[in-house]
Amino acid sequence: MIRAIVIDDEPKARETIISMLAIYCPTVKVVGQAWSVETGYNLINDVKPEVVFLDIQMPDGSGFDLLKRFSDIFFRFVIITAYQEHAIKAFKFSAIDFILKPIDPGDLLNSVEKLSEQIQSEVINQKFSAFIENIESPSGVPKKILLKTVESAIVADTSTIIRCESQSNYTLFYFCNKPKLLVSKTLKEFEELLSSSGFVRTHQSHLVNLNYVTSFNNLPESHLVLIDGTIIPVAVRKRETVEEIVKKRLKT
Repeated sequence: MIRAIVIDDEPKARETIISMLAIYCPTVKVVGQAWSVETGYNLINDVKPEVVFLDIQMPDGSGFDLLKRFSDIFFRFVIITAYQEHAIKAFKFSAIDFILKPIDPGDLLNSVEKLSEQIQSEVINQKFSAFIENIESPSGVPKKILLKTVESAIVADTSTIIRCESQSNYTLFYFCNKPKLLVSKTLKEFEELLSSSGFVRTHQSHLVNLNYVTSFNNLPESHLVLIDGTIIPVAVRKRETVEEIVKKRLKT
């Protein structure tokens, strides 16, 4: 059984989460509930849960204020939140589990299934650290991304990523300041994440950071030249779009 607590300032919200866990997630046992940052902090220290289902807005602060009180987050947490585009993007970049209100049983079940994965405390703390930097980004665009390999995880600044290359169900990352890294997600998933951060999909196998592009060429076939001399192919169906984006970027 997974020992869990629920922290939400609304009694009905807590009741809903607890009843849904009982119906759809029998492997989870709720061992306590709290309604504020202070009561939540005390409860976590008292019962030492394996997972915390945590609301963001509470009378005496936010769920993030609560998490910041722990120098070492020793438990898994799932954020329960109303939709906020900026926050959702930060969650995804930081690989933090979240569920939108009103809660969908399928989303709850998916989050609980992820809890069976073995994740070290170090990674949990990396996730939260990256999230705080992302949510506080003045531009509203996340700057840190959590990249999970088969064996570990690292937090990278998106500005240091030169390009990403598809490797079947994995993605190979190339950086300007560290060795390349094979990450356990598809290129399509990273395209969706990074498109708002200055990355463009040029080909089924390539995602490129426009900040590292020096030129667009059409001969002998359409391709980009990167600052390190790497040549990246541009698919025929993407040629006009990529050419327009790159030329506009190079003019600025």
